[in-house]
Amino acid sequence: MTNPVVQRVVDKFDTVYKMTSSFIQNKESAIKGLLISGDAGTGKTHWVKQAFRDLDAQQDAEYIKGGSISAAALYVKLWQNKNKNRVLILDDCDLIHRSGSEKRDILDMIKGATEPSSRPREISWERASRNQLMIALDVPMKFQFDGTVIWITNDTMADIKKAAKQHYQALVSRFNIVKCYFNDDEKLLYTLHLIDDVDMLGTNCEAFEGAVTEECPDGAGYPKDVQADAISYINKNHKTLTEITPRVAVKLADLRHHFPNDWQMLADNQIGNWEDE
Repeated sequence: MTNPVVQRVVDKFDTVYKMTSSFIQNKESAIKGLLISGDAGTGKTHWVKQAFRDLDAQQDAEYIKGGSISAAALYVKLWQNKNKNRVLILDDCDLIHRSGSEKRDILDMIKGATEPSSRPREISWERASRNQLMIALDVPMKFQFDGTVIWITNDTMADIKKAAKQHYQALVSRFNIVKCYFNDDEKLLYTLHLIDDVDMLGTNCEAFEGAVTEECPDGAGYPKDVQADAISYINKNHKTLTEITPRVAVKLADLRHHFPNDWQMLADNQIGNWEDE
């Protein structure tokens, strides 16, 4: 039986997985937007991508990771993903920390694209003319959008409310929202659960392929002794680590694998709690 603390985290990511799967499978659903807000490095993106992999639907999504996106670029991306089978995934893209008309245009487009409806929604470019990218791709000044949008962000809902201002209520009312925030105990137990029960650093490791061995015939993941040392380090130092997330577990395993003689010193000086120094 799963620890109830771990189960709360599992349930959150199961919600992310199932709602993403619904976007892929239920094209007639009225809900056109999914907002996943939460701690960095915990697995938000992993479970979105896993749903697409499991349903063999990677070709139906465009995934945009990180950085700043302009209103014009967002307009083009919405146009390129306008069909009913398409899902535009915006992962850590800055949609709200812009200024003036740029932010207003971005928020208006996002609101238009995610308006609950069984019919396509109209998106328009309220400018005197198209920019060079729109001309090159022959993007019209208005079009019918029938796709869906998944917005993954490390911003809290309070951050979004502060930045979106008068747009906030209209924005969040259009999205199904999953908030993935966890305390230190939840992060620790969930990370250990992924290592022990899901084999996140071994067979199911996405970050490292590893060498083909008798215990890992497919070459997936880190050797068992590396995994054991990573778990031991987390258990011993969980109170002083800068964060406890699956991403940190991968960092530790990678240090242990590539620097077997002095990995602990390297970990202490890179993953230890240095923020207060």
